[in-house]
Order: sequence, then C-alpha cells, then structure tokens
Amino acid sequence: MTNRNRVRLSQLSLGLALALAAAPAFAQNTTGAVAGRIVGSDSQPVSGAQVTIVHTPSGSVSAATTGNDGRYSARGLRVGGPYTITITKDGVTEVREGVYLQLAETTSVDATLGEDVATLAAVEVTGEVVGSEIFSTTNMGAGTAVSREQLRTLASVQRNLQDYARLDPRLSQTDKDRGEISAAGQNSRFNSITIDGVTTNDTFGLEANNLPTLKQPISIDAIDSVQVNISNYDVTQKGYTGANINAVTKSGTNDFRGSVYYVYRDDNLAGDRFNRATGGFSNAPAFKEDTTGLTFGGPLIKDRLYFFIAHEELVSSRGGLNFGPLGSNRTPVAITPTAISGARAIASGTWGFDVGGEDVTASELTVDDSLIKLDANLGDRHRASLRWSKTEQNEPIFPTNFNNAISLSSHWYNQAKTIETYVGQVFSDWTDNFSTEAKISYRDYASAPINNSFLPQIRLNFSGALPPGSPSVSSTNAGLVFGTERSRHFNDLATETWNYYLGANWFLDQHELKFGLDYDDNDVYNAFLQDTRGNYTFACINGGAGFYSDPLLAAGVTCNTATRAQNEAAVLENFRRGRVSSYQVQVGAPGFDLNDGAANWDYQNIGLFIQDTWSVNYNLTLMAGLRIDQKQMNTRPLYNAAAGAATVNGSIAGNTTPWVGTVTRASGGFGIRNDVTLDGNELFQPRLGFNYTFDTDRQTQLRGGVGLFEGAAANVWLSNPYSNTGIATRVIGCGISGFAACPTTDGLFNPDPNSQPTGFVGAVPAANVDFLSEDLEQPSVWKANLAFDHELPWGGMVVSAEYIRTEVENGIFYKHLNLGAPTAVGTDGRNLFYTPQGLNTNCWNTNGSTITTGACSGFRSRALNNPNFNNVLLAENTGKGSGDNFSLSLNGKLSDHWTWGLGYSYTRATEVSPLTSSVANSNWNSVSVFQANEEVEANSAYLVKDRVVGQLNWTRAFFGDYRTSFGVFYEGRAGKPYSWVFDNDLNGDGNINDLIYIPTRPGSGEVVFRGGAADEALFWQFVQQNGLEKYAGGVVDRNSAFSPWTQSFDVRISQELPGFMKGHKTVLQLDVLNFGNLLNKDWGRIDEVGFQSQGGLSRSFVRGLGLTEDGRYVYGTLPNVEDLTTRQNRGESAWAAQFTIRYEF
Repeated sequence: MTNRNRVRLSQLSLGLALALAAAPAFAQNTTGAVAGRIVGSDSQPVSGAQVTIVHTPSGSVSAATTGNDGRYSARGLRVGGPYTITITKDGVTEVREGVYLQLAETTSVDATLGEDVATLAAVEVTGEVVGSEIFSTTNMGAGTAVSREQLRTLASVQRNLQDYARLDPRLSQTDKDRGEISAAGQNSRFNSITIDGVTTNDTFGLEANNLPTLKQPISIDAIDSVQVNISNYDVTQKGYTGANINAVTKSGTNDFRGSVYYVYRDDNLAGDRFNRATGGFSNAPAFKEDTTGLTFGGPLIKDRLYFFIAHEELVSSRGGLNFGPLGSNRTPVAITPTAISGARAIASGTWGFDVGGEDVTASELTVDDSLIKLDANLGDRHRASLRWSKTEQNEPIFPTNFNNAISLSSHWYNQAKTIETYVGQVFSDWTDNFSTEAKISYRDYASAPINNSFLPQIRLNFSGALPPGSPSVSSTNAGLVFGTERSRHFNDLATETWNYYLGANWFLDQHELKFGLDYDDNDVYNAFLQDTRGNYTFACINGGAGFYSDPLLAAGVTCNTATRAQNEAAVLENFRRGRVSSYQVQVGAPGFDLNDGAANWDYQNIGLFIQDTWSVNYNLTLMAGLRIDQKQMNTRPLYNAAAGAATVNGSIAGNTTPWVGTVTRASGGFGIRNDVTLDGNELFQPRLGFNYTFDTDRQTQLRGGVGLFEGAAANVWLSNPYSNTGIATRVIGCGISGFAACPTTDGLFNPDPNSQPTGFVGAVPAANVDFLSEDLEQPSVWKANLAFDHELPWGGMVVSAEYIRTEVENGIFYKHLNLGAPTAVGTDGRNLFYTPQGLNTNCWNTNGSTITTGACSGFRSRALNNPNFNNVLLAENTGKGSGDNFSLSLNGKLSDHWTWGLGYSYTRATEVSPLTSSVANSNWNSVSVFQANEEVEANSAYLVKDRVVGQLNWTRAFFGDYRTSFGVFYEGRAGKPYSWVFDNDLNGDGNINDLIYIPTRPGSGEVVFRGGAADEALFWQFVQQNGLEKYAGGVVDRNSAFSPWTQSFDVRISQELPGFMKGHKTVLQLDVLNFGNLLNKDWGRIDEVGFQSQGGLSRSFVRGLGLTEDGRYVYGTLPNVEDLTTRQNRGESAWAAQFTIRYEF
C-alpha cells in the first residue's frame, strides 16, 4: 500500500487524509499558511467545499473554498495555534483540532470525503511527528525551522537568535565573542535577520553579528517562532546571500497571560581562564550580569483587539580584555610594568595628561528593550498588526587588545546606540481565493562614541629580548596604546529607514500566483574621519653619543642590538622629548572644515516580483518566479577633478642594482570618477524550485531548485566615497607609507587635539579618496540545491541528504590605486614597491625595524606613488568565488519524552576578499596576498570545512502538568583557516600581509639568511613542523592552514513548579555553556590564530630584511612561531552557567 506521504484515516464511511508539513515555500515572513486538497472516496477532486480556519486562542477566522481540482489555500495566518479547521460540503462537516502553524511555512490538511456520512468526532492533530517540517510538496529549498520545543529546551546563555540558528549544521558561529555566524562559508555580513518581516540588521554594516546592537534588539522571551533560510526560492526573499534568520514576535490572545523573569550570572558561575604562556589557569575576571524582564498580553476587546507588551533590562559588568602586560593574570604581551609606569609618569609630568590604567574597573554594559504590539481582527476577512519597539544600549569597548599590543583606559570608550522601530501590517482575504498583505515600517538608528579622553592617539612600540624569567609571548615586539582611539576622533552615525510592502496571492485551481512590490528608503548620516586629533607612534631611533640623555644610552644606541632595557629607555625618552617615528593628522582642506567630510546620502531600492506555484499532479509541484531589484541614489559624492585626471606614472632610473636608482614619483590623478554610485543598477533574479513526492509506503521526497539572490553590501562601504572625496579633508604626516621620514628633532608631538602640527619640515598635505567601480553591483550569488528526504522504518527516524552549490555573480574586493609602479621584482616574481634604500638589506635591522638616517634617509614604501594623495581605494566588482556544501541529518523520536537529532556538514568555499572592516583601506589590507591588488580566490576566511551537531531533548511531567526538561546540544567543528605571512612589510606596499615564499630546498641560495646557517636551519625546522614543505619553490596559498578542531556541548535543565494561583507556574532553569569544560579544564577550548589588522587571520615565523645587491630576498627567522590565541574575551573557552527564574501566569 502506498501512502503518497499522507496518513490514511477513516471513520465510518468517511476517510480523511491529513499531514502536517512545513516548508519555507510560501514565504510570508511573518505569518503561517494552511493548504490542502479535498477528494471524494473515488479519489476525484471535490470542488466548492467550504474550509473554515479558526485560531482558537484569539477567535481569528479565515475562510477558503476548494477549486475545481479540490485545492484550497489560506494565507496570512497567525503563527502557532492551536487552530480548528472545519471542512463542510453538502451538509457533511469534519473538524480537526490542535493544528499548529509554523512561521513562513505551509501546513497541509488534505481530506478524503466518503459517501455515507454519520456523526463525526473531532480529531486532534498536534503536528509533533518527527519530520513533519520536512515532508511537504512545497518544501524545495534549504532551511531549518526551529520548533517551540527547541526554543524551550535548547541552552542559550546569550539569549539570542544566533544560538538557535546553530541547530542548522550548515551555520557556524565562527566568532562566539562577536556573535558572528557564517552560512556554508559565506561572509557573515551577508546574512539577514528579520523580525516581524522587518530587517533588524545593522543597516550600516559595522557589526559582525549582523545586528545593530551587541544584544539583539528584541528579547528572546518576546519571540514566538524562528526560521532559518539558506536557499529559499520564494521571490519575496531578498537582502541576503548567506542566510536569513527570520522570527516573529508574540501576540496577545483572548486570555490574559504573562511572565516575569530574572536571569543571573557572575564570575563564580564561570570557568577559569587559560594562560597560554604559562599553561596555567586563573580565575575569571570579576563580573556580574543581571537580566530582568516581563511579558504580558491579552484582549482589549474579546475576539477583536489584543495587546502584547515586553520589557527587558540587562546590566553587565563583564570585562572584555584577553591580553595584558607581563605579570598580569591575562595572556601576556611583551609590555613590562616599568614601560607602563614610565609612560604614565611622562604623560602626566611632561605633557599634563593621564594615560589611564590597564585594568577594567566599573565599566558596565546596559541594554533596555521595550515592545508594544497590537493585533486586531477587522471582521472575518481582515486582520491588522501594529508593533513599536525600542532598544537603548551603552556598551564599553576595549580596542587594541591583541597578542602584540595592549591599550590603557584613556583609549577605551563606550558606544551609545538607540534603535526605534514601528511596524504596521494588514492581512486581507478579499475572496476565498485572493488575499493581500500590506506592510509599512520605520526605523530610526543612532550610534555615537563616548570617549574616555580628549587626546591624540599615542602608540609606544617596544622591542628587544625580554628580561630573564619572563613568560613566553607571541612576539617580543609589542605596542602600548593610549589616548583617544583614532577612529573615534570624529564619529557620529544616524540612519532612517522606511520599508513598504504590498503582495497578493491568487489561488487558481492548480496554480497559486504571487505578485507584488516592495520599496526601501534609507537616509544615512555618517561622520567618520580618522586621526583628526592626531596619531603618533614613538619607537627606538638609532642615535650616537649625545642623541639620548638617559645614562643607559650615553654611548648611543643601535636599536637592532639594544637590550630590552635600552630599547624601553629610548622609546620613553623619545616620548618625553616629543621625537616621533610616525605621525598623521586629518584636517580640513582650504575652504573646508571637518564637517564637510561627513557623509550625508540616501539610497532606495524598489523590488517587483511575480511567482507561480503549480501543483502539476499528486506527486510533482513546480515553482517559477522572477524578482527584479532596482537601486536609486539621489545624491553623489563631491566630484574630485584632480583625482579623475589622467595618471602620469612614476619611474625609477639608473637602477643597475636594486640598491641604486633615482625615483620620480607619479603625478596627475587616477583616470576614473569618484562620484560613481549604484544609481540605476538593476538585477533580474530568476528562481525555480521543485518537489517530487514518491508513491512509497514511507514518506519520501526529492526536492531542489536554482535561483539568483541579491544581497546588500554594508552601507558603510557605499558611504566611504562620500566621506573620502579628497576635497574636504587632507592628511598630513611623516613616517607612514608614501610619506617622508619624520624629523628627528624634538617637539613635534603636541597632546592638544586642537593644535596638531601641520607645518613641520617635509609636511605635504595628501588626500584620501575612495572610488566605486563603474561595474560595481550589490553582492549576488547563484544558489542551487538538490535534496533527498526519507522516513526510515525505525523509531520514526527521518534521514535527509542535501547538496548546495553557490556561484558568485557579483562580489566586491578592493584595490589600492596609489601604490605607484613597482620598483623591483622579488625572488619569487613578486612586485616590490620600496625605494632603493628600502630594498637595501643594510637599511634593515634584524628585528625588522628600519634605518632612515644617513645613507638610508630615502627609505620609503610606495616609492613611485603620487605624493598629492594618500590612501586611494577602489571597490571593484568580481565574479570569482564559489562553494559546495553537503549535509546529512538524522532525526528521531524515541518516545513521547525523547527527541534527538544528528547533523553533519562538509563545506568548500572560496572568496576574493573577506571584507572584514567598515573602512576601505582595512578591507584592502586585511587580505593576505602574493601580489598587491590581486584578484585571486582562495579559501574563505569564514570557512568551516567540517561541522557536526547533535541534540537530545527529554521532557516529562512527574506530577500534574509540571514538566521536567533536559536538553543537550553538541557542536564539533574544524578550526578557521589562516595564512602564513611575513612578519613585516616585504613588498613595500605599506601593508604586513605578504604570503611567505618557501625556497626549493635548504641551501639552495635562492634567499639569504641574515643569521647564517643557524637561521636557515631554524627556518626549515618551522617549515617542516607546520607542513609547509609542499610549497617549496613557491608561495604558501592564502588560508591554506587551519586552526585546531574545537568542540563543546551545552546543557539546559528546567523544572516547572506550582505558582501562587491556579494556572500559574514557576519555572527554574539552569543553562550551562561548554559543559565539558566544567568536567575538564582542557576541554572545550577555542584555540585560533588571532586576527591581525593587516593580513587578517595570519601567522608568521620569518621577516623580510630587504634584498641583496643581486636581488635575492634576505630572511630573518624569528626565534618562535607566532602562537595561537585562546578565545576568551567573553569567556567563550570556559564553562559558564546561568540561572533563570520565571513566573508564568
């Protein structure tokens, strides 16, 4: 007997076939749907049957009538239930109760009506059968529905949607500290998070977690249902090329219901921090975190008007420092306590300001969330919803805390953010076969820093061997940073967003037509100018007798061979005397001030869509649609005619060897316009999907599809050309890429941010300019999937195998247009951009520092660049990048009390650029490369090659209906990829991101080792230890190495108890994150390569020290390979527990 994926039931002479199936096919975003087919006992369709769908808790009613093929459909229904569905034909009435609808999914209710009809009893269908969310004729694409039971039982210490999205094996939390999630290796910024159908993303693109705030803007206690879409071919899907996490908020009903809750955690409920240098452990930093909240909903007018409110407050004193100076309880960086105390004394005594401390004291994260929602039944055919929400957040930020640099509290700041949203929706059933949804939303977002100081940014760079007895550190070169963080000198952000949507569904027998339009309108104000208060670096400077006054340096100092004590003394004296190594300041150009450098622009998108879902026959369903998106930008950046002028290339003459030559720098412009925008760009996005249901005893289906999806580039990338026109502001500096060395005289430093020096010897103003390429488009990818789902004969298990293919249609990468022409070619064919002095190995110290005096005074990177410009970046289009994902999942239900699931995902993903930053220059320099500006695809920085997930949930009521629940979630995943790069700027493009060249064999002579045979032997030892010998004779591929495998499991235990009144409950809940680490301190640790501001995820063990006179590289091998980093800024590598008490009424 075949079941055609339906369960055959009969009662008397009436048979009813009913299946609850969910799939993201009719993507209503905020609602559910019910559809089905009514046939007679002769299997012929029954037309004209009346179907009434009643949402029992609220009394909302929707009606439908079957067409000639016996099919019916009802859209725009409230998520959840229970629903009562009544089918009536010729006086025969059948009732089905307990039907639940999932978010953006279609529940199928099919019926077979018999000839002889007697009194019929209601049948309850709960929809809890394992696999019910999989088997459906409308399930085509790739995605995951998160059930109410999973929301209730899955551990979630962070209390956010990302914690639940990780149930899908194809989604990985690639950075738990920042809440970063990648879908099948795609850029985490290309995801979309929608709540009530409205984009809740960080509209400007500054945050890695896709949200405008650290904590999601709406409390998880106000969320009713969650869905994850990876390749949903419905034409209303837009705004993402990674994944869409879609949620809907709760609504009021005819019963007054609510809750009050309190969530608590502190350092006593957190595991010890691991110290990689010593191998020991220390107590977690003291902190306390309290969350209080309430929800309440009910009727204002029974069966007509309902309300729901939610409010939540979070106060957290959790610190965010992972690294600290030598002697601290954090991972040590090569900064001694004497260096800090010396800097503090000089800043106070000589310059009259306070650098701050190195310990976090009374800094608190505060978040206030509020929500009010109204739902109204406007008769039997219309329903409306109105929601207001507001989030206010104040978050402490601790920048410059890496394995080679730490900062003091004058460098820290708080980020104040406010987001306020209004959403209105109207759902209308104009006839039984025609329905519409209209939606309008408004969002106001503001973000501004609250700085701890009003100063320039100051960095002290220390180097040299550490004192005996010092712990092992990643690098003996390290920076101490204080003063106002350079990107917060002139920074303010405000955006306003309007969204409009009008869509219709028209049911025509075997066809369902969907058509409509949506419109987005964004206004952006962004004041973001770096270094407007000045940015200084102090380091050791070579000098003879009398250059320094410190007795330790009386005979002069050669920084390359100086002891640590001498190096510290030199750096501190240079700071005291105001003798800088590098400096830059951004100022208003003549006739302009800094306010003219703020970006003020707008962006609109109009989308048109049409789609037909065709039920070809009982087995096959096809869907075909087309979406068109067109952009409009009414304002353009100020046109810079000088930047648009033709390029006059620079040249080098007389360079008989790399060490000699006369340099003539470039002039003119760059031959392209800087006022290009996306205005008028449009993209046609065809989409196809299918589902084939097999005639088998057990449910079996084949599904798939293909389609083009357009995402959204971070608005900050589109905003950069408005901020950096090269007209309103100029950069003045020395000692940085493209500028002359700083004068070695005293007094260039000035701590007054309002009086920064601009007229020193050699000061030449230069302009920063950002361009968009003429062919730049919003990111878009082709996605295709093919999946097979089958119900196994044991324990209700369902197995699914799925393949997903992605191909980049339009991607983004950055080129630097002001590097100048190369001056030489390296041993491996790499273009080099240094002046002859920079190529001369005699102008390099062994520790990688440079000599810029005497015969080396012409030392400069970007030798042939245009001195009238500084950083000139072009956002370029690329069609390179692809991915393959194969996933296998198995889910089952052991009994009424046990459910479980297992999933595995394998991913291959490539990209040209990881696009890790909001700043164009940072997006350019955070990619490890062989050739500067190359368009080469390599392993994605977000790639997780292998991921295994598992879940086990148990629920039982031991007394009354008070449940005891236990849930476990396991995740094991491969480590993130990283690159092997030189420890300094090998090629002279001003960036430390150059992939390592491995000679063909030891002793080949292709490179020269500054330290001789011992240096070379150590180099090859590191090569072999890290499996790099396979690259001998070439360059190590980008992102070809991987951090170690990591795994953890989380636990939630909850117990319901009686409340103070009948029907009330008290719920006690314990969440334990990384439970294995509680059992063994060495378990559950995340050891990764730290992110470098230049080069991205990269490690080093060798420096480039110029060229020999005959053009060979000179290498200097580091004493150690740069170590991994244990991720624990927020304790993610240790166990953490959280207690919750909730009173439900």
